[in-house]
Amino acid sequence: MEQEEPEIAIVGTKGQIVIPQRLRKELKITSKTKLIVYRKGDKLVVTKLEVPPLREELKNLFSEIDKQRKGKKVSDQEILREIQDYRLEKRAKKGA
Repeated sequence: MEQEEPEIAIVGTKGQIVIPQRLRKELKITSKTKLIVYRKGDKLVVTKLEVPPLREELKNLFSEIDKQRKGKKVSDQEILREIQDYRLEKRAKKGA
């Protein structure tokens, strides 16, 4: 990755900065994009927050539930319990 020319952003009276247009376009940053800001020494690091789509996760979960239940009705409590168990399992795998 080659070094790019720096861009200048000015801090407004409310502490807001405007990300230069070229960078917003290149990085696909829109008005609804969530960013993470953290400090590293005397520097601020800004990066896009990548949130995986929940729809696909739920689709896979419900598909697995359907296979296990073989067409039997599932209560709301059972669905919530399965979702919580699935999320805990995914978090445990990420932490490993």
